[in-house]
Amino acid sequence: MIQYILRRLLVLPIIMFLVTAILFLLILQLPPEERVEAYLPSTRSNMSEEDYEKLVQLTIERYGLDRPPVVQYTSWVRELLRGDWGYSPSWRQPVLEGLQQRAPATIELLLFAMIPSFFLAIAGGRLAVRRQGRLPDTLLRLSTFVGWSFPPFILALILMNVFYAWLDWFPPERMSGWARVLVRSEEFHAYTGLLTVDALLNLNLPLFGDALRHLVLPGVTLAFAVWALLTRIMRSSLLEVMSMEYITTARAKGLDERFVISRHAVRNAVLPLISTGGVMGAAMITMVTVVEMVFNYNGIGRWAVKSFQSKEIPVTVGFALFACMLTVLSSLVADILYALVDPRVRLFAENGSVSE
Repeated sequence: MIQYILRRLLVLPIIMFLVTAILFLLILQLPPEERVEAYLPSTRSNMSEEDYEKLVQLTIERYGLDRPPVVQYTSWVRELLRGDWGYSPSWRQPVLEGLQQRAPATIELLLFAMIPSFFLAIAGGRLAVRRQGRLPDTLLRLSTFVGWSFPPFILALILMNVFYAWLDWFPPERMSGWARVLVRSEEFHAYTGLLTVDALLNLNLPLFGDALRHLVLPGVTLAFAVWALLTRIMRSSLLEVMSMEYITTARAKGLDERFVISRHAVRNAVLPLISTGGVMGAAMITMVTVVEMVFNYNGIGRWAVKSFQSKEIPVTVGFALFACMLTVLSSLVADILYALVDPRVRLFAENGSVSE
């Protein structure tokens, strides 16, 4: 198992190299005078034309923007590894600092949506198989069809109007005003950046409850679409597994149908669910950006959209790298879970072949 994980980890640098190379080729299409703005910490409003031109030339020489592409790429990657990802004038801070501040909020929202969706999809698939062709199965299929085809931003607006504007149950943004003051005070220690986790680690239940209230609407919006897709996959996979010979043998032994499904069928049927969840990273990044804009949620997606409107190259590159890393890590987690659930994967990793 350890050897299998190490093999997967060794692939990560190769993937990141390909991603950075593609991004750099796209950036290279811009002239140096435009790319230099990625490294300027301020606008030219308080500078004369001559001083600004001197600053541009000095920056081009500093970062080697007029050198051969290979040299530029090496220098660019070196600066990335050092933590210099450029500057964001609209947010008045370095890009890496902005990513570190806002990425935990987005990751927390994704986890809040993905983890319950996964287990609810398993439960929904089991219910559909046990009640196949009956009313529960029909309602479940209808719900999953609506959930996957319904635009997330429409659902977000509906939830916002009902549960915030009308009922005033679940507010937008990431936290209330009093919670924001507490988080920024010296009394609060940010261990992980995930507000719900840090609230528990600080033994502050009111802050934990406030963080959950703000996560409900954006989390449900994301989870509905994810749950719909995963449930459809789980149902189809379970129906296929239930027709296999070993399931027929288990039934012939007189085992209870619930026991057959939970102990024999679900273990194999969940494999496509894990694979799908691992490759949903890119799609989730797109959806989470829309959801954060609607709910004014202070995550990396909302920050990136506002920076895109200002045509800030460093933020665009930083967001692309973050999305790539998140997708790669989710695929890695899926591979590990796949190996834990299916012993044949571990056997193949250790011996290079699987015995029939």
